[in-house]
Amino acid sequence: MATTAMLDQAAHGHLDTMTASQSAARLVVCVSLPLGAFGLIHLAAGAFGMIPNFFAPFGLPHWGGAALHLVQLALLGAAFWALTEQVVRGTARQWLIGLTILYSLLPFFTPLLDSLQLGLVCTAMFLSTLAAIQRVGSAAPLAGWLMAPMLALTGTGAALGLTIAAAYSPPFALMQSGHTQPAA
Repeated sequence: MATTAMLDQAAHGHLDTMTASQSAARLVVCVSLPLGAFGLIHLAAGAFGMIPNFFAPFGLPHWGGAALHLVQLALLGAAFWALTEQVVRGTARQWLIGLTILYSLLPFFTPLLDSLQLGLVCTAMFLSTLAAIQRVGSAAPLAGWLMAPMLALTGTGAALGLTIAAAYSPPFALMQSGHTQPAA
């Protein structure tokens, strides 16, 4: 009689041959890769005189925004680890890698944008994060939950960016019209 153990492993999508120490080592590597890639991007951008601009809302110091950014990159690495713990078919890994690359590059091109462009970029990042969480979360629920805190920061950035852009754009911006409002 033939055994169906290999078929059961493939059907359930678990890698049962991985020991706990190997899994922990993979977690450390997966968390370190986005942080190391960001460090290399920072080094290369510094050679060209580009300085990253981190999102630090509500009076948070700039180093706090940088720390939040690094924590989110580490969470993306942990989500990749959770995704690789299961046999995944489809495009979930590509979505996660693409989001990690976009999120690593975001602080370097934000100083080049005005408020409307930055609000639109943050909205696009929020929507792409939402789409990536849907793709990755359907493949590995733990990975989706690890990516969920990114929605709070990208959503806040999108809401604040679009609000500020709308406040200084016609027809909402009465202060830019050059006409003073009569007293009531």
